[in-house]
Amino acid sequence: MGTWTKKVMFVGLPRYFEQLLAACFRKEAWEVSRMASGEENAPQGIQTYDCAVDSEEAKTVFAVQNLDLLVYRLERDPACATSRLDALLRLAIGAQVRRIFLLSNDEVFAPGTQPVETDAPAPQTEMGRLLARLESIGLTYRAQGAPVSILRFPELYAPGQTSDDGFIGRLFGAPLMRRPLPHYPNAEAVSCGLLDARDAVFALYQAAARDFSEAHLHIAAPHGTTMAELYQICSDFFPCMDEQGEPREPNGRAVMRSAVIEEQLGWRSRRPLAPGLRETYEAMEASRDAYVSDIRAFSRRAWLGRILLQIIPYAENLAGALVTAGISYLQGGSSVNSMTAFDFAFIYIGCMGLLYGKQQALIAALFSLILLIHNLLGAGGDLVAMLYNPREFLHFVSYFFAAVLTGYFADRASYQQLSDSRIKRRLQYRYSFLEKIFKENLAVKDRLYRQIVNSDDSIGRLYRIVSRLDSVETENLYTQTAAVTADILSVKDVVVYIVGEGGYYLRQKVRLGSHTHELPRSVRVEDNPYLVQMLDEKKIFVNRDLIKGLPDLAAPISYDGRVIAVLQIYNLDFEQWSLYEQNLLSITARLVSSSLGRAYEWDKETAGRKYLDGTRILRTEEFEKVIEEFRERRRMQPNYPVTLLAIDVQGRSYSELDHQIANSIRGEDFIGVTPKGVSLLLPDVAGKTLDMVRERLMKVGIATGESQAL
Repeated sequence: MGTWTKKVMFVGLPRYFEQLLAACFRKEAWEVSRMASGEENAPQGIQTYDCAVDSEEAKTVFAVQNLDLLVYRLERDPACATSRLDALLRLAIGAQVRRIFLLSNDEVFAPGTQPVETDAPAPQTEMGRLLARLESIGLTYRAQGAPVSILRFPELYAPGQTSDDGFIGRLFGAPLMRRPLPHYPNAEAVSCGLLDARDAVFALYQAAARDFSEAHLHIAAPHGTTMAELYQICSDFFPCMDEQGEPREPNGRAVMRSAVIEEQLGWRSRRPLAPGLRETYEAMEASRDAYVSDIRAFSRRAWLGRILLQIIPYAENLAGALVTAGISYLQGGSSVNSMTAFDFAFIYIGCMGLLYGKQQALIAALFSLILLIHNLLGAGGDLVAMLYNPREFLHFVSYFFAAVLTGYFADRASYQQLSDSRIKRRLQYRYSFLEKIFKENLAVKDRLYRQIVNSDDSIGRLYRIVSRLDSVETENLYTQTAAVTADILSVKDVVVYIVGEGGYYLRQKVRLGSHTHELPRSVRVEDNPYLVQMLDEKKIFVNRDLIKGLPDLAAPISYDGRVIAVLQIYNLDFEQWSLYEQNLLSITARLVSSSLGRAYEWDKETAGRKYLDGTRILRTEEFEKVIEEFRERRRMQPNYPVTLLAIDVQGRSYSELDHQIANSIRGEDFIGVTPKGVSLLLPDVAGKTLDMVRERLMKVGIATGESQAL
């Protein structure tokens, strides 16, 4: 059965943290998007909206997106932080975003303190006071009913960090850029909290997955780290420890503590400090080296490109001058053809003007003028006399006129092309934005269409599944429970256990799959803490620690306020370890609980018609229904033995027989009347187990006849 995909949007997050967070949410089948304005290289795999939070485009995005979670890092720019936060919260509330996480940090507290979530902010720096003001805006919206929570982080580090990303980024960037490290006079007394961003990402996801809704949450480091300890760790991989710089925060930071995160989210940091810092520095060093290499290669290519762009017009101009000179030589020393009176220099000037504009055209005119004067002087002319000869003077002027005229057309076309390219970029931006919105609308429409029409992920499939549970026969419902679970979750190994009287034992009722025959037929509740917790809290169990022998997933089936059965799944594929599968199992368990409730009520109402008066012995027609149901179960699971054992009544009444046999058979066994007498139906019994049943009945004076395997 299809479910709605949850959506999350990131705004203002550092790139490395955003990438880690996106990977975590995508793994759990969330749809991830981000909003960022003016970025040239958007990250791959994340839907990016190129607009500011206070723009008209942002309103359109929030109107189209049906967000479950908005993650916004409070801005550090005092000029616009307040207005942008206010605009974003208004948009989120108007679009009915289900949860809003505002990310702050430990700068809102005084250095040297160890605050928890309930402590009031006490900022000591300008940045801390700005963040405290922004937090107060978020809390104001929360007081008005907005689903706002403030998550505070310590100083984070992780591979992918840059020198612009916080204190660790600046510290690690200093030796890479040959700058001195900050010097702390009393390094033992200055401390801060340091946390691997990969741990922080999982904590944030846990807060979203468990629907954290309190006002504050500290995702805190396990302990404080002094500058002396930090420098001692860094000395193992820094090229040098040149401590001559002035620290930005000479008193360090607060070391936050959390009073709720482990209890409510089940989270604690797992990654050790020193290896994580080394890994972060090595990644920054490799990125820096690659960046420098790329810059050098790009600079060389750009230099060559500029040289070529500058040289080619002059080279072609010189080549044109040489061609014109060659033509003049072939024509007897003049560029003017004696037969047609056409001057080939005009072709040369016109080509340069149309190709490269006025500058190259004027140079071509100058070359042509030099060639013309040289030819005239060679023919016995006088340079001064040429200036006073109208014919020659007009010839000179015509060269420059042709250069200016052809160059004008080329320059005008170039300016027009530049203007058109600017307009084109603006139109492309608007078009791409509208195209993204259109494609998202189209995707939603297609998904809804497939959900309605496609029988494998639609209302039709839901109807078929529910109809299989539309029965009042208890045994049939248990059989269909296993089959429906295997169908919905696409798993093979499913077991249904029923809870015995008093809730001390679980007895296997139905099993499917080739690996389930090895599982115990009876399980003691006290020996399995997960069962104790499930029977008490009625919640799904997830084997996150992969403990051998326990199911991967288990769900309680409840009736009348108590757990009557447990649905267990084994051997999940790696891709099925997700919240999506847990939700499917939870829905299936609720459907089964509802159907079993109706069946139990029906059993109570029809007990007089199903059983012989005052006994647990089924009437013939009811016993035949049970036998047929177990035949169906055998067809589903061939290695599930079911035995029909005849009983010698020996003149006893049905009431006497029921009283005598009551304590010698299991709760899941059936006794009923057949055309040949009375028989026992024994699920999951054969061979030695059947012999044990015969011996137990013989001890209470009941003889048995032939057995028959269904």
